[in-house]
Amino acid sequence: MEIEPYKLHQMLQTAAELGALNALKKVGISDKDEISQREAYRRFGEANVKKWKHLGRIKRVKTGFGNHKATYSLVELESIYSAEKLTK
Repeated sequence: MEIEPYKLHQMLQTAAELGALNALKKVGISDKDEISQREAYRRFGEANVKKWKHLGRIKRVKTGFGNHKATYSLVELESIYSAEKLTK
């Protein structure tokens, strides 16, 4: 199976962007890795976020009990979204 040059360019560019995001997160430069559940739904679609959570591809972080804010890792969401987008 041969990959079209444009598709290959998109894949490499996406991989580089995600690698940079991951590196910034690991060294602590990017402190804005977590986004709220509401923002995740807005950016990536509620159905997608729920599906990824159900499949175990992302983890929801909830720091407290009851009505405390639920957050997701932006790097995880971007990675999964990009992968699904490239495979379509």
